[in-house]
Amino acid sequence: MRRIFASSPVTSTTMRMDPPLDKAGEGLSARHAAAARWLPAANFMLAEGIDSCPIPIFVLDRNHVIAHWNRALAALSGLPPQRQIGTCNQWEAFYPSARPTLADLVLDGALEDRISQFYHEKSRPSPLTPGAFEAEDFFPAIGDGGRWLFFTAAPLHDEAGEVVGAIETLQDVTEQKRAEQALRDSEARYRLLSITDGLTGLYNARHFFARLETECERASRYRQPLSMLLLDADNFKQLNDTYGHLEGDCVLQALAKVITDSTRSADTNFRYGGEEFALLLPGTGLDEAEQLAHRLCAAFASTAVVLSSGIVIRCTISIGVSQFRPGEKPAAFMHRADQGIYEAKGRGRNCVVATDADTPG
Repeated sequence: MRRIFASSPVTSTTMRMDPPLDKAGEGLSARHAAAARWLPAANFMLAEGIDSCPIPIFVLDRNHVIAHWNRALAALSGLPPQRQIGTCNQWEAFYPSARPTLADLVLDGALEDRISQFYHEKSRPSPLTPGAFEAEDFFPAIGDGGRWLFFTAAPLHDEAGEVVGAIETLQDVTEQKRAEQALRDSEARYRLLSITDGLTGLYNARHFFARLETECERASRYRQPLSMLLLDADNFKQLNDTYGHLEGDCVLQALAKVITDSTRSADTNFRYGGEEFALLLPGTGLDEAEQLAHRLCAAFASTAVVLSSGIVIRCTISIGVSQFRPGEKPAAFMHRADQGIYEAKGRGRNCVVATDADTPG
């Protein structure tokens, strides 16, 4: 069986195809003779087309020897054709140690599961060419800081349909990947802004009610404790009337910092109203939540709030605490904590009232 690809550049000799015999076996027909005269020029054009193609390409013969390494691939990889052609070192352009390229795997007739061993979830069969595969991966060794490449590999067949080589094309999609990541980052920032309170940096009311639903569903499903703290800055209207709303903002920012510094990463903190704050505490029972509430009260009462005018004041908060009851509506869960705030205000403020989890609400 003839080999189409040899371990040298694709030329009119290495890619020459002999014209087939006609059906009667009487030699070349006039058409075949014309084709035979045309083949050298066609083969030269094919070889020149591969080498001049702006898409990086390499070709392997049946023995995995590099038969062609075009100029675009030389520019991408930094490896010149004269170094690569005639070797089996195609891996050097992409990997730190010897391993099959996608073209090697396709040449061996590897099935999808075998290819997945090397490319995991990054490869898939080509929708256009039987036996071909395509993949996308990051190659840290290419370029300055690495490049993202989209690459395809397909088998090459002789007249009898036997696989005699493989061709792989590569496309630098780094800028596309960066644009996609920039879009994802922008969307993430926009989403964060849409659920964040601009003054305190805590989550806002919109996110509070969405998260409340989620946490209640999770607590019901897994039968895990969930507690809530609702906080209200004491005498906040009087503070605004005395010092102005901008100074009131300083108080709210100071309170938000105390809350953030006092809670775990598993807890979620919100400003859901003017001077109203909420904390959702997954995996936390009523007693533990009440202890946290007392710590918050003490921490904020001892915080010296410096107003923009330079005046130093101290403020207090009232806190209501409730523990979620499995199957309870989120509104009822929140209502019990809210009732705790009102009771704390009635007791003189700067205190904590925890509702009994077993008391009907």
